[in-house]
Amino acid sequence: MTIQLAIAIALHQLATVIWIGGMFFAHFALRQSAQDKLEPPQRLPLVLAVFDRFFVWVWLAVLLLWGSGFWIFSGIYGSRMGWHVHVMMAVALVMTALFAYLYFVPYRALGQRVKGGDWAGAAVRVTAIRRIILINLGLGLVTAMLGSAGRYLQF
Repeated sequence: MTIQLAIAIALHQLATVIWIGGMFFAHFALRQSAQDKLEPPQRLPLVLAVFDRFFVWVWLAVLLLWGSGFWIFSGIYGSRMGWHVHVMMAVALVMTALFAYLYFVPYRALGQRVKGGDWAGAAVRVTAIRRIILINLGLGLVTAMLGSAGRYLQF
């Protein structure tokens, strides 16, 4: 059981780092740098190209997080986990729903607007994506903190 737990936790943490780290980079580094240096006809296709690559990794991370999380929760511990794990799972459900919405609505619309050269419409979609990423980043950081410190919090 120890090696299974080690593998499951390692996979879970790897997926967490990919998703949260990517959101942190997108919001605090890429967004501001692109906005400062590039005009919309250059910036918006770049942002779309970054999201095209990053969102593939996010989908993989989401699948890995849910798979490894259920493996840890049900398979290894038999659902006997602390309150913090239940909170983490609830927050993960919200994060997954927000990402699915982001992907299927504003991100798809962004691609259509960029393809059509509608820079104003594309900027509106990027703003929506940025807001959802910021919300998910906050939720992800809280969840990561619960994952690492939650078992030590006594209420």
